[in-house]
Amino acid sequence: MPKWRVEKGEWRTLAEQRAAAYRLLGELVGGSITVEHDAHGAPFLPSHPGIYISISHCSGAVAVAVSNDVVVGIDIERRRKVSEGLMERVCTPQELESIHSSADPTMQFLRFWTCKEAVLKMRRTGIRGFGSMIEASSSTDCTVEQIDCGSNDIVAAVAIAKI
Repeated sequence: MPKWRVEKGEWRTLAEQRAAAYRLLGELVGGSITVEHDAHGAPFLPSHPGIYISISHCSGAVAVAVSNDVVVGIDIERRRKVSEGLMERVCTPQELESIHSSADPTMQFLRFWTCKEAVLKMRRTGIRGFGSMIEASSSTDCTVEQIDCGSNDIVAAVAIAKI
């Protein structure tokens, strides 16, 4: 059964964010862990080969997901400046319409982004080029859920493979 957690903190550097994510992951797995990455950059636990994990972090927040029966992907983002060009490269026309009609276009875009990146992490492909980001909108190989982060400036999503 998949589990995930989001935690906010004062982590600014990549090293601090990574340490916080690994600590949170260790709490979910239930012990000391060592994280390695495969050839595609997907994290795994060499001492727990039957557990699927996903890790994400941004300035001031970390998110982790674990499962022993299905592949998971998670993404978290903090409000940041986003260019119209990026939106056009990774969003469908319907998503762009939703973004442009939103009271908070930046956060609406980041909601779509986190869902798409969670799907790509679940598939273990990452965001190699933005073309696959558009395809993630119509994913049928998983379910995607937005996560309440308790902040108007942080959004997260988890993707869980269908069994």
